[in-house]
Amino acid sequence: MVDAERSALTTLCKEFDALIGETRLHTAARQELLERIVAEARARRPVLTLLGQLLNTDRETTLRTLATGLPGAGPGTARQENFRCPDGACDRTAVPPPAGAIPRCAVMGRPMERG
Repeated sequence: MVDAERSALTTLCKEFDALIGETRLHTAARQELLERIVAEARARRPVLTLLGQLLNTDRETTLRTLATGLPGAGPGTARQENFRCPDGACDRTAVPPPAGAIPRCAVMGRPMERG
């Protein structure tokens, strides 16, 4: 998988819930586009161009936009567990609160793996 596509998939997974919420505020066409993006991501096909359509940006602007992401929660501590993409398709990691639920891959709906 090309690095740009891997980065796009990572951001899609990290921001999936926020993206769903935002898309619901828009037209049915944008909702359908998001559904297509999810289907392509689940099939492990390229999504960067489709994300550009959703964001109404060219490829370079899409890459820069995805690189900024949403604000994170900051670094973890030694007692926290790290989780990663369940099939290694993206670079997403998650650190739940101690004794918290195992994070899930938003794209595939599967539990993430301990990293």
